[in-house]
Amino acid sequence: MINAYHGAILPVDLTVLDCDILVIEGIEQFLKEDCKVLDEHTCRESWRKRLKEWKVWEASGRKRKIVIIGTDISKGIVPLEQADRKWRDMTGWVYQDISSNADRVDVIWYGLNRQIK
Repeated sequence: MINAYHGAILPVDLTVLDCDILVIEGIEQFLKEDCKVLDEHTCRESWRKRLKEWKVWEASGRKRKIVIIGTDISKGIVPLEQADRKWRDMTGWVYQDISSNADRVDVIWYGLNRQIK
């Protein structure tokens, strides 16, 4: 498991990992760090590239699977700070990209699972 909440860093090359199932938790936190140093276009393109690489990694092994877990930060009041708005927008866009590339998408709210794709 790669967990942003515990300070993990996303590996550049998944082929060095010795596993068939990879769980990546805290996608919004990884995005927050990227938003600090990249403009919106570069950040989104970097994540689109990463998603393509992850799909290649999954396809390269019969039982390989990536489970991506992120927290929905789009609810509530729109942040006043420009950097926080950028992070919120970027997270929403990347979640859309993740969902469009995923075989399955689930929303878990108050412990109740709902498969939406």
